[in-house]
Amino acid sequence: MVGANTSGDADAVARCYGQGAAHIHAERLDAAAACFFKAAAFQPDHPVVLYTLGMTLRALGRGAAAAVALRAALAVRPDDPDTLFQVAALLTELGRAEGALAPLRRLVGLRPAYPGAAFGLGNALMAMGEPEQAEGAYRLAAVLEPDQAAASNNLGAAILSQCRPDAAAVHFRRAVRLEPSSPAHHKNLGTCLLTAGNFDEGWREYEWRMRQAVWRWNRDFPGKPRWDGSPLAGRTILVHFEQGLGDSVQFARYFPLLKAMGARTIFECQPRLTRILSTVPGIDTLVAHGDPLPDFDCHASLMSLPGLCRTTASSIPGGVPYLRAEPDRVAFWRRRVEEDGGRDAFRVGIQWRAAGDDRSIGLAAFAGLARLSGVRLYSLQQVVGLDELERLGAGMGIVSWPDMETSEQSFVDIAALMTSLDLIVACDSAVAHVAGALGQRVFMALPWLGDWRWMRLADRTPWYPATRLFRMERRNDWTGPMTSIAAEIARLAGGPRPGVGHGR
Repeated sequence: MVGANTSGDADAVARCYGQGAAHIHAERLDAAAACFFKAAAFQPDHPVVLYTLGMTLRALGRGAAAAVALRAALAVRPDDPDTLFQVAALLTELGRAEGALAPLRRLVGLRPAYPGAAFGLGNALMAMGEPEQAEGAYRLAAVLEPDQAAASNNLGAAILSQCRPDAAAVHFRRAVRLEPSSPAHHKNLGTCLLTAGNFDEGWREYEWRMRQAVWRWNRDFPGKPRWDGSPLAGRTILVHFEQGLGDSVQFARYFPLLKAMGARTIFECQPRLTRILSTVPGIDTLVAHGDPLPDFDCHASLMSLPGLCRTTASSIPGGVPYLRAEPDRVAFWRRRVEEDGGRDAFRVGIQWRAAGDDRSIGLAAFAGLARLSGVRLYSLQQVVGLDELERLGAGMGIVSWPDMETSEQSFVDIAALMTSLDLIVACDSAVAHVAGALGQRVFMALPWLGDWRWMRLADRTPWYPATRLFRMERRNDWTGPMTSIAAEIARLAGGPRPGVGHGR
């Protein structure tokens, strides 16, 4: 943007800019932006006008227009620290972290101590999936701004993303020391400790999640106290679900412990789980979320129960299987499988998509399983991922039943179908939890950074004894775990088949 710069234009620029500044002072941002546009029309290469216009547009929520103005200002003054930082901040805000990298790297090179520069670079690199490089940026930020808890917290996150929980905990602890009232720092420390298998301290720190303003699973029952681990004999406790469907399945195992303490128990769960959870021992009353609640004396969030019950890595409640498939549905699905030609095959149920993209695999990664001799694949997928099944399922010989995929209580049918299969191969999902709680044999494929509940154990989990874990060896590469799973299935399919439905 280059224009003539006559003295008359300079006067007009000064006048329009001054009017715009007055409008900003009076909080009339639309009028201010109009003045700055006029000033830019008189002198299109004025860096201060362009910069102020960009910042005003950003304040108005007009991010795309603000980016144009700020980039124009940067073209005039490519080494201006403020413009470099604001361009990067805006692009990050717009979800264009890749565009923020160049200005942030230039800024850190020119002015490494510029407030927020190294920290912003770390954030952009994390958004781009580069935790190793982000670690270096956050380390610089922590050195330059040693009193900023956020730098230590994000450094811990970058290190944890590299599957180094012990090292990450050091920095999360520092963040907690610097900002002890921050629920997010405590919760992040708790997640890190649980990943490392330190349950004793981990549950205490993880409990801070409930104090986060963004934690949408908090519940308030006026006049009813939260259970604090005190005696429950003769009392009725309401436990309400928290987080996903799989979490409800996994932690429903705690109800027998509450019963052993003398409690009467109520579980408020997600409506889709009411039938499948009705077989869990220790639940006196099961209520779907949104339905009226019976009276109770105290309440607890489901995922607070491990800490309240003082669970350690060696005292995880067993009792698997604690889910039971409905007998009539078992008979129905067994007939259906056998009628579909599955009587003599090694029957493998597969599920590839979870609620979280980082845990989802993609159906194409199961092609190696589809090519195995004597193996028949059955879809256990629900809701998401069905478009992949439509495109690839027939070519891979996958058996699927649309009536199961759309059922309101589809987990009931999935559980029954599983009992007729030899093996379940799934990503980290609610389906995998149902299979594990049924005691079925499961091969679970985990991403590079597995969820904290799977800890760092090589291939087993104390939560589900019949589940075997296959961990990603390289970030964003499912080839390794899926190849290992295919090889193990080939070995199993070639040997004697055990009985079906006994949770091998």
